[in-house]
Amino acid sequence: MLRALNPDQVHFIALLAKAARVERDRLLGNVAEDDLVELKAARGEHNPTAAIGLAPDPAESSQVTALREAIASLSPEGRSELYALMRIGQGDLAVRRWHRGITEATALGDDVVTASLIEDPDLHVHVMKGLYEANLAS
Repeated sequence: MLRALNPDQVHFIALLAKAARVERDRLLGNVAEDDLVELKAARGEHNPTAAIGLAPDPAESSQVTALREAIASLSPEGRSELYALMRIGQGDLAVRRWHRGITEATALGDDVVTASLIEDPDLHVHVMKGLYEANLAS
């Protein structure tokens, strides 16, 4: 399944993504979700800060920069595989449709895929769940 990436690389990027998320949450002041919305929707996104992504302020944070550099250091095929893992972890793609995720990443282009990866505030959860779903978690 993974050809350009190995699970250790995915774990490293997940760790960087988690650190970026913690930094972003700290900058947002760890506002309780109840303070941001009145009612929680039965379906759809349950994280009201997800639309903010990982860039809450114009100043570039060190953790987001490290994440961006790690993703940029991957080959285009590696970014496509990471994108497919993210989509599996989000529940938008079945493991048996792995090739569809790679095809989608190719069609979107490398810049869009990179932006999608960096802007996902829950990237660490999504790629780790993708590894688990693909039976690649250690």
